[in-house]
Amino acid sequence: MTTPASPRFIFPLLVAITFVAPLANHMFLPAMPVLTQAFATGTALAFATLSLTMMTMAVTTLVYGGFADQWGRKKVLLAGLALYTIGAEVCWFAPDIWTLLAGRILQGAGAGCGVVLARAIARDVYGMERISSVIANLTAAYVLGPLLAPTIGGFLIAWESWRILFLVITIIGLGLIALIALRLPETHHPALRQHKVGSVVAGIFRNYSQLMRVPRFNAYALMPGCLSGAFFSLATASSFLARESLGVSTQEFGVWFLFLPAGFMCGNLMSGQIGNRASISFMTISGSLLNLLIIIAMWIIHEYWGLSMWIIVLPGFMLGIAQGMCMPYAQSGAMQINPALAGSASGAVVFCQLFLAGAGEQTVGLIADGTLYPVMIVMLGFAITAVIAAFVAATTQPKK
Repeated sequence: MTTPASPRFIFPLLVAITFVAPLANHMFLPAMPVLTQAFATGTALAFATLSLTMMTMAVTTLVYGGFADQWGRKKVLLAGLALYTIGAEVCWFAPDIWTLLAGRILQGAGAGCGVVLARAIARDVYGMERISSVIANLTAAYVLGPLLAPTIGGFLIAWESWRILFLVITIIGLGLIALIALRLPETHHPALRQHKVGSVVAGIFRNYSQLMRVPRFNAYALMPGCLSGAFFSLATASSFLARESLGVSTQEFGVWFLFLPAGFMCGNLMSGQIGNRASISFMTISGSLLNLLIIIAMWIIHEYWGLSMWIIVLPGFMLGIAQGMCMPYAQSGAMQINPALAGSASGAVVFCQLFLAGAGEQTVGLIADGTLYPVMIVMLGFAITAVIAAFVAATTQPKK
């Protein structure tokens, strides 16, 4: 029997739920170069262990909210966490790279529940009058995941092996399942639920189809996705370049990696300070142009000084700032297209961010040659597309 929890207890539980995705992705980053030796496989398959997780998470992010509206938050959340934990178990005992890939896909499918359902539960518990501040705090907590997870992962791998990561994730998953089952009440009122699977699925497709017919929305959704693609292409490749080209240990890499999400956190703080004093168009265009200039400067500096950790992490820090500055404005722009479909718009933006991040990671893995050039080519393509999308969004007239 569930013991009802107070809102004071629910918030830290929601923070823990939001950490599910960063643990699935970022804590695994230092392990990828080790996999090429452990399973005698190439870099493309090693990259796939992260990119497929991200892309699976992107797809499931689109549907968790709809099913939570039908069956209630608690059941769907427990199902997602069960998939996440089973996936970790499969990875823990994986005898080959293919089994590991299957486990990672299961993890991604489960991790998609984290941010979506944490926000839905927050809306149920705290009400619309407090939801903005609660989501802001959840977002700040979410950023701490990418900031700390790679460092923790690097030290765990150095202490034991890459498999211990999945033991830790399994323990966390089981702990969250127990807490939610015993202490979290169902927060979605039965009268508000939909009861037909077909109507839920049809509604999801109808909403997204309606939004995708608006060019301005597509541009606002694409732009943050391209920025994420550039950022994660560099972040993921950095683990291979650090270990195999620069001889940096997994522990050292974990410390170096702190720079990248720290930049994103700074950008978010700057965006919060600017607030409504700058227009959405100005911030999205400025942020995407800054992103492009940083990548061009990175290429020029690399030509003169060659590869080093500073050439990787300082541009990565600046890219994080550019991302953090304009992504909240792009999401606001997408949600303003049709206020009645704000939730679907938010889900579409998150989908683009995760899916294009995974696509960038896998593209880099396929063309990797031990240098920074393939990474910079992929990043440049994403950056140019982001600038085009920002200008399209700014110059396309909204529908009356």
